[in-house]
Amino acid sequence: MSIYAEPRIVNNLDDCLFYHTMYLPGLGKIEGSWDLNPNIKTYLGNVDFKNKRVFDVGCASGMLSFYIEQQGAEVVSFDLDKNGDWDVIPYAKWTSIDQFSIERKILIDKLNNSYWFSHRYFGSKAKVVYGNVYAIPDIIGNFDISVYGAILLHLRDPFLALQNGLRITRNTIIISDVFRLRSNNGHQPYLGFIPDPATIEPKETWWDIRPGWVQRAIGVLGFEDSEIYYHTQKYIEKEYECFTVVGRRTHGIVR
Repeated sequence: MSIYAEPRIVNNLDDCLFYHTMYLPGLGKIEGSWDLNPNIKTYLGNVDFKNKRVFDVGCASGMLSFYIEQQGAEVVSFDLDKNGDWDVIPYAKWTSIDQFSIERKILIDKLNNSYWFSHRYFGSKAKVVYGNVYAIPDIIGNFDISVYGAILLHLRDPFLALQNGLRITRNTIIISDVFRLRSNNGHQPYLGFIPDPATIEPKETWWDIRPGWVQRAIGVLGFEDSEIYYHTQKYIEKEYECFTVVGRRTHGIVR
């Protein structure tokens, strides 16, 4: 049995949820929550993807996967499917958490549909693996470049997620996230815990992640040569400050 998912045949946009705004051949603009198109190169750290094998971790609707493929890469996309569990914050007094988790699975399925809907319109050859980011299977092989596009803040254990992906990454890691600027520790190796039990909010965002923390974390994992890019991206018509850390392997071996 192949590790790669069988392509879905998805014909109806109503069965899809687009996380990113995308421009599909023959259909035009499909609105999503995030529109990365104007600053996509900076979001991806101005990295050259030509002739590289690239791992897109947390691919959602596949916007980054398809863009990277168009730059000449072989792409493997990785994400949850409806059989996986979203890292929802387990507030003890949140009485509707079980229903919320069920609804998340429905949304995950619609996100998966948006990927396959777009995959067909792009004529993509990208492959998909569904699974748990904390247990990426070795059989998936090694990659020249791995991409973590704004997913670490949504993960209970961002370091473990990085450890799993970087162990199979030969050369370059690209990590993008929102730059919250909530304190004077903006450039320190700082990881702030966001969930507030008083408000039971947010439901799915765990961490205020700083670029300094990312640099320190990937340095521990063998990527000590790193640089930071700052940029703005649009989320539901509002501009947000973001950062991208590009790290290059200096130590260690790829398993």
